[in-house]
Amino acid sequence: MIAFRLSKAINPEGDILPFNKAWESLFVNKPILMGDRQQKPLHIFDYISLSTHLRPRDYIKYINVCCEQTLVEKRKRVHPKIVKKVDKGFSNYMKEEIIDEIHSILPEIDQIFSIISQIRKWNFTINEFKDTYNSYLKKGTISEKNIDLVLQTLFNFSVIGNRPKNRYISFFRYENKEARFNFNENIVVHRGLFKALQIL
Repeated sequence: MIAFRLSKAINPEGDILPFNKAWESLFVNKPILMGDRQQKPLHIFDYISLSTHLRPRDYIKYINVCCEQTLVEKRKRVHPKIVKKVDKGFSNYMKEEIIDEIHSILPEIDQIFSIISQIRKWNFTINEFKDTYNSYLKKGTISEKNIDLVLQTLFNFSVIGNRPKNRYISFFRYENKEARFNFNENIVVHRGLFKALQIL
């Protein structure tokens, strides 16, 4: 789908290019460096994928934001530095998308996002969430008392996932529609929300 969209943007009357050729017509063929020491190389497509729910509209939005910044910087193609630079703008988009989707079920989603921002970690325990949530209840900042419902809903919309102890893999609903939230495992926040929620 992405190859089709990029091919038509390059030449509306032309053939559909193979993915790599279509991708490299727009993006500089260099990896993004990840990790604490910025030494782990990751393909730009894979980097973008980490911030999405793997939906076509997520990719299109991220690519559009990259292109807009590329034009601002008067570059010919999207450089890896630009892909990292626009991460915050895309994160805000993801947050707004999720608010629109989840608001009818959890009208206090903004306050719930504030709870996650206050915890300020991407990986935390159920008890850490419940303690912070209960402090909001006591202050009257939030009124929904069913914390398990809140957690289940956040999981259903892939705001959060599970991370088993002693493992380096997380489980999110968008990756597996049959996944169920495990109340005995740590909570992980989706990477696409890190910047919007001010998670360090």
